[in-house]
Amino acid sequence: MRPVVDRIIEFLRPYLSAPWGYVIVGAATFLENSVGAGIIVPGETLVIIGGFYARLGELSLGWVAVAACVGAILGDNVGYLIGRRFGRGFLERHGRRLFITPERLERADRYYRSHGGKTVFLGRFIPFVRSAGFLLAGVAHMRWRRFLLYDVAGSVVWGIGNAVLGYLIGASYERWKGYLTPVGLGILVLLAAFILGTRWWGRRREAQREVAHREVAERPEAERPEAERPEAERPEAERPEAGQAVGPDAAGDLKVDGRPADD
Repeated sequence: MRPVVDRIIEFLRPYLSAPWGYVIVGAATFLENSVGAGIIVPGETLVIIGGFYARLGELSLGWVAVAACVGAILGDNVGYLIGRRFGRGFLERHGRRLFITPERLERADRYYRSHGGKTVFLGRFIPFVRSAGFLLAGVAHMRWRRFLLYDVAGSVVWGIGNAVLGYLIGASYERWKGYLTPVGLGILVLLAAFILGTRWWGRRREAQREVAHREVAERPEAERPEAERPEAERPEAERPEAGQAVGPDAAGDLKVDGRPADD
């Protein structure tokens, strides 16, 4: 396992070394958000890889974060302008072919007027929304200043967070790569299988108990054991008489031949 990871690192090193590493990270985040190319260009993954190479000493963590944030902000605003300039008219003319009616466009306008800020901010962390949400914000004619405010805030948190995440992954790799041997991986697989197996067994037992309780609850009253049936439905011979003591106190009320039983 370790030689495979090392070969991948060496293969990507020429492309993710300074200065081209910063260019690739910035371009990837720009393309992911400007033209909705998130499936083709995985910007978030490349930011994490950039942070990983920063831990290896090939890049600067600060500049990786800057490249990610700048690329994301520029890409978001280009996507917003495309949606505002061309997307609205296109959907008004051809939207019915895509099941987008004028009523749905109006609902989108109302939604972005009420919830556009948090949609732009939180959408930064959701892959599909990150690729298409900014185009939709432009289509809905969300105010650009409000869009820019929330976009910058989300992009900064997203860019720095993913760069730091990649840096921490690199630190963990350097710490644990000595254990990436067949024996170490075998032990890891066994531990994972044991943990997953115990969780599966516990859930299975819990599901069996729930099924048993549900079957008892759905069983007709006449078919239930007498101990589980309400007192009102027991045979009259088994019901306690009015005023008759029940339990240990009933011993004092027992009669033999019509007389109280002797102590």
